[in-house]
Amino acid sequence: MPASHVELRRVEDFTGYIGKELEAEIIEVDLEKKRIVVSRRDLLRAEADAKRKAYKEAKEARIAAAKEARAAAEEAAYNSVEEGKVYTGKVVKVAEFGLFVEIGEGLVGLVHNTELSWDRSVKAADVAKEGDEVTVLVKSIDRENKRVALSIKATLEDPWKVEASQFHIGDILDVEVVRLLAFGAIVKLSDKVEGLVHISEIAPERIEAPSDVLEVGQVVKAEIIKMDLDSKKIGLSISKVKRDAEKNEFRSYMGSKKSHLSQNLSEQLESLEK
Repeated sequence: MPASHVELRRVEDFTGYIGKELEAEIIEVDLEKKRIVVSRRDLLRAEADAKRKAYKEAKEARIAAAKEARAAAEEAAYNSVEEGKVYTGKVVKVAEFGLFVEIGEGLVGLVHNTELSWDRSVKAADVAKEGDEVTVLVKSIDRENKRVALSIKATLEDPWKVEASQFHIGDILDVEVVRLLAFGAIVKLSDKVEGLVHISEIAPERIEAPSDVLEVGQVVKAEIIKMDLDSKKIGLSISKVKRDAEKNEFRSYMGSKKSHLSQNLSEQLESLEK
């Protein structure tokens, strides 16, 4: 057995092989020289290849089993959640565009930056870090593409609605003009709440543009005439306040005039009786 055929690697010292029984194959027979050459190299290669193949097959089987287990767990998780319901999940990744949250074994959804908070300036890293638990609402489930849209914002009370709920139709407020548009003026009712005075509600008379009557920064009295909290819309009227004030002034004047006329008539009747 040549030295290069003993092992797959180079062997320098053969002392350890003395008295050892090895399996080998005959690769050469020379009857004239009474010589037989044997080798273990191909046998060892075949054995190594068989081991590698068995290891690869076992690894692929483990991967397939793990994948199947994950798919089963994911399917079970999908069946355990519903759109519109609120769940507690664990943040598994923080990305620039949002948070990845696991709400069931194998089921990970995305909370996009737009769904983190009612404050649009808030970023994912400001809300949570990996490992944190967060409360989320399931907005939508796309089973075919394996996508789940989540929202933290939907579980929080809208600060706009909280502040806007203090106002009511009929309230007369001192509001500040913050923007002038072609169709009206945006006015500030409070730090978080703005409303619209349509161009038809700016002045009693017809105007061509809001800038004909108003300017940014001006404070005016306006009455709330429409409210839609779901759509975050509040409509106000400046002209109605002016019209109502004129009506009240006219009624007050007419009331005092009538009283004066009645008093004169009473005095005249008294003089006739005498």
